[in-house]
Amino acid sequence: MPEKKEERKEEVVGEPTVSGFRVKARRTSDKGSLLNALSAVSFLEIAEEKDELAAINVESRDIQKNPYAFSITYFRGNTIEMLYTCVPGMSPRMRRLMALKYFLNMLTVVGGCYEMDTREIVQLFEASLSEMEEFVTIKYGELFSKYDELKSEVDSLQKKAKALTEANDSLSRENHWMKEQNDKLVLRVRSLETHSDSVLMSKVQEWISDHGGEINVSDFSKVHEVPETRVEEILNELIRLGYIEAKV
Repeated sequence: MPEKKEERKEEVVGEPTVSGFRVKARRTSDKGSLLNALSAVSFLEIAEEKDELAAINVESRDIQKNPYAFSITYFRGNTIEMLYTCVPGMSPRMRRLMALKYFLNMLTVVGGCYEMDTREIVQLFEASLSEMEEFVTIKYGELFSKYDELKSEVDSLQKKAKALTEANDSLSRENHWMKEQNDKLVLRVRSLETHSDSVLMSKVQEWISDHGGEINVSDFSKVHEVPETRVEEILNELIRLGYIEAKV
C-alpha cells in the first residue's frame, strides 16, 4: 500500500513540472468496488467523473496552501494513468523513481479490480532501470529481486481476481437456478393449498349445516384462508344450482 510522505515545512517557490506514467488495464469490477479499494488508502482524496475515478495524493503545499508536490492517478475503463509534479530543486530522475514506486503500489491496491498486462509494467520498470543507477545504492541483483517479487505479487493478484470472478459467475448462475426452483415450489404449494370449487362448495354447505343454516362470510374466509369474494361467488353458485336458498 502506498505510504504517506511527510509534508514539506519550508516555503517553496517556482513552478513545478508535470510528468507521468500510463499502462493499459481493463477494469473488471464496477466503480463502487474500485472506490472501496481506493478508500482503504486513508490519505487519498477521491474524485469521481462519469465512469472514472481520480485518486489525488497531495505531498506538499505552497505558502498559499495550494497543492505543490502531488500526484493524480486516473482509473479509467481501459487505462490507469498517473500524473505527478516535480518541484524546482528536486532531481527529475529521483522524482520519477519515487513516483514509479508509488504508481506500482497503486496498481497493487487496485489489482483485484483490473486485468493488467504485466509486460507493460515490466517495460515501464525496465525503462527506468538506467535512471536508477545514480540513486540506488543496492546491487542490481537485489534491486531486480525486489522487482521480481513485486511482479510475482501482481501476477498472484491477477490470478486471484480471475478466480474470484469465475467463482462469482458460478454463484450467480447457481443463485438464479435456485430462485427458479423456489418460484416453482411456491407455485406448487399455493396450488396444493387452494381449494377447488367443488371442495369449497362442500365446506360451505357443511358450515351452513353446522351453524343453523347461516354463514358469516368473514368468519368462513378467515378459517379456510379463502378470499371473501370467492366465498361470495361460491354462495351465489350454490344458490343458482338450488343447493341452498338465500334468506330474505
